[in-house]
Amino acid sequence: MSYEVLAQKWRPRLFEDVVGQTHVIQTLKNQILSDRVGHAYLFWGPRGTGKTTVARILAKAVNCPNRRKETESQQGTTAEPCNECQFCVEIAQDRSFDVIEMDAASNRGIDPIRELRENVKLAPASNLYKIYIIDEAHMLTQEAFNALLKTLEEPPPHVIFILATTEHHKIPKTIISRCQDFDFRYMEMGQISDRLRSICTAEDISIDDEGLSSIAEQSEGCLRDAENLLERLIASVGDTLEAEKINQILGFGSSHLIHELVQAVLECKLSESLQSLANLAKQGVDLIQCLHQLITHFRQIRILAINKNLENLIEGSKSELNRMREQADQTTTERLSRIIKILTKTHSEIKRHGYAQIHLESAVIDMCSIQEGIQLAEIAGRLSEIEDKIAVHSASQNQTVPSPRDINPQSTADQSNRSDFERPPALLSLGEDSNLNPQSTYHHDTNDNSNAAHDYTMLGDSKQLENVWGQVLQSLRADNMALFSLLKATTLLPYQENNGPAPETVPILEIACNSALASESIISTDEKTLVVKLLRSFIGHPVQIQFVASGESSDMNSMETAKSTHKPGGLMFQAEVEQDAQLAPTLNLFDAKILKIEPK
Repeated sequence: MSYEVLAQKWRPRLFEDVVGQTHVIQTLKNQILSDRVGHAYLFWGPRGTGKTTVARILAKAVNCPNRRKETESQQGTTAEPCNECQFCVEIAQDRSFDVIEMDAASNRGIDPIRELRENVKLAPASNLYKIYIIDEAHMLTQEAFNALLKTLEEPPPHVIFILATTEHHKIPKTIISRCQDFDFRYMEMGQISDRLRSICTAEDISIDDEGLSSIAEQSEGCLRDAENLLERLIASVGDTLEAEKINQILGFGSSHLIHELVQAVLECKLSESLQSLANLAKQGVDLIQCLHQLITHFRQIRILAINKNLENLIEGSKSELNRMREQADQTTTERLSRIIKILTKTHSEIKRHGYAQIHLESAVIDMCSIQEGIQLAEIAGRLSEIEDKIAVHSASQNQTVPSPRDINPQSTADQSNRSDFERPPALLSLGEDSNLNPQSTYHHDTNDNSNAAHDYTMLGDSKQLENVWGQVLQSLRADNMALFSLLKATTLLPYQENNGPAPETVPILEIACNSALASESIISTDEKTLVVKLLRSFIGHPVQIQFVASGESSDMNSMETAKSTHKPGGLMFQAEVEQDAQLAPTLNLFDAKILKIEPK
C-alpha cells in the first residue's frame, strides 16, 4: 500500500476531531439532530482551517443511516457519522455517485454550471441526499454565478449545496443571501500544538514542547500547514525532532541567540545586540524569520508587562514563560510598544527595499536608544511646578518694580492742577522748531515756570541716578524685553548744570550709548515715551532724555541687526528664552522648539 501523508492520514473523520471551529461544528450538529439541515451552505475562511473537511463530514452525517451513539448506555442517535457503513466508506474514499466535488478554479465557466443544473433534477443513486461541494467558489465567473442563482435558491429537496472559498468578498451578494454563512477562523497555537502532539504520539515521533511551538508558530494558524511542516521535518531529521534542528530547517535563528538579542535590547547594550545579530546572520538563517520571532517575542513580553494574569495568551514552554516574566519586569509597556513599532516598520522596509541585515541593524540601534518614557501624571506634575515657579517669579518682579502700564502720571505728578505730561506746542513732535536735536533728544513732560520749584539736586548725584536707571531697566525687562535688550548696556549720566536748570526749561538727562544708537532713530517714539514715563515715576518730576555717543564705535548695520534680533521672536531673544532656567527643562522634556514669541 502506498504511503499516506500525515495531512491525509490524520484528516478529521468526525465533527469532534475538527480543531478550533467549535462555533461551526456545534451549529451543524444541532441542525442534524433536529432534522433542520439547510439546502445551501457557504464555508469561508483562511486556508487549511477545515472547510472541505467539514463539508465531507456533513455529507456523511446527513446520509449515514446508523449514526453512532454517544455512549453504550445512551440509545439516542448523534450527529456523528459511523464511518463504517457503505455510504460513509464510499464518501470517504471519494467513490460515491451522490457526493460530487467540483473545483471551481477549473470549472469556472457557464457550461459546467448548466450541466450541474440538469443533474440536480436526478434523484440520488443510493443515498438520502445528493451533495454538491464546490471548492474555491470565488473562481466562478459572473455568468456562472448568475446561472446558479435559481437552482441555489430553490433546489430539489434531495440536493444540498456546500460552497467553500478563501475569498468571501469575491462571492456575489446574491449568492451569499441564498446560503447559510459559516466563517472558519485561524486556529490558536495551543490547539495546533495539541493536535501535533497527539499525531507525534501515535506515530512514535519524539518532539519537545519548544519544537511544537516553533512548528505551530510557523504555520500561522493553519493546521494543514503545520502537518505538512511536521512531515517535512520527519523526512529531514528522523523520528527524534530537537528544537535546534527544527529552527535550523525552518530558517529560524538559534534559540539562544534570539534570547541573547532580546535580552541585550532590553538592557540597551548596543554592541552585544549587534554581535548577536551578526552571529545569527553568520549561521545563514532567514533574517525575515528572525524578525517575525522578535515581533512575536516582544508582543508576548508586552502582554505580560500589562498584566501577569494574561499568561494564558502566551504560547510557549513553561521555562520560556518564566524567562518572559523576568524580561517583562525589566521594562515598560510604552517602551515595548515602541520596539514593536520599530520592528514592524523594519519589516515593511525590508519587503520594499531589501537589505535585510542593514535594516535590522538600524532597528537594533533604534531599539537600544529608546529611553524609558515619562508617565503623563509625572509630566503634568512637572508642568505644575514650573507654572508655580513662574507665577512666584512674576509676582516678585511686580512687587519690586512697577509695570509701565500701572504708572499713573497724575498720581506721581505734583499735586497742583497743572498736567506735567502735556507737551508744549513748540515741542509737540520731534523735528518741529525747537532747540533740541530731533534724532537724539526727546521729552514728554514739560511745565510752566513752576518747574523751578522742583528739587533737581539728585540729578547731579551719579550714584542715585545709577539706582534710578537700574530700576528703569528692571521694569523694562519685565514688560518690554526688546527695549531692555537695546538699553541694558547704556548709562544714565549725571546732570551737568551745577546751578540747576533755568526756570523755563525741563532738565535734559543724557543716556550714554554707542554711536549708532545716538545718531539714528533706532528707538521709536513710543519707546522713548515709555523711558521718559519711567524716569519721571522714579525721579518725581519731569525730565527729558538725550542719547549721546559714549565713544564706542559701531556701524549702522550691526545696530540694525541687534535691533531686529532683540525684537520678540528674534534669534537673540529666542536663544535667551531657550536658556532660561525655568523654561529650558520644559523644552527638553517635550523635545520642543519656540516658534514665535509675542510680548505681553
